[in-house]
Amino acid sequence: MEQQPVLRRQISAETAAIALICCVDLLTTLFWVSQGKAREGNPVMAYFLQIGTGAFISAKVLTFAPALVAAEWYRQRNPAFVRRLLQWVIVAYLAIYVAGVGAHYGRALEFYRRLLMG
Repeated sequence: MEQQPVLRRQISAETAAIALICCVDLLTTLFWVSQGKAREGNPVMAYFLQIGTGAFISAKVLTFAPALVAAEWYRQRNPAFVRRLLQWVIVAYLAIYVAGVGAHYGRALEFYRRLLMG
């Protein structure tokens, strides 16, 4: 079976989901911090946020993009393993994200209700 270059393959749904979750995390963090509603809980990321928005965005993307590229590269060699691993990453990331939102923004459900319902 001939392998396609990583950048020419269609990415998996799991990889797309993780990228989306990471971007939502990034954007909501920037929004809530700018509104004084939260603070960055990860001390390393808080350092980059203190430097500036560009540094924070760069650091955030550099924490997940290489891992997703590596997963997509390895997916052709062992698709079942990579799919299962990425599914666990999704579950873990969402659990950590929800716990973080709950800890830093106790009224998260109210925020989303207002955002969605007006």
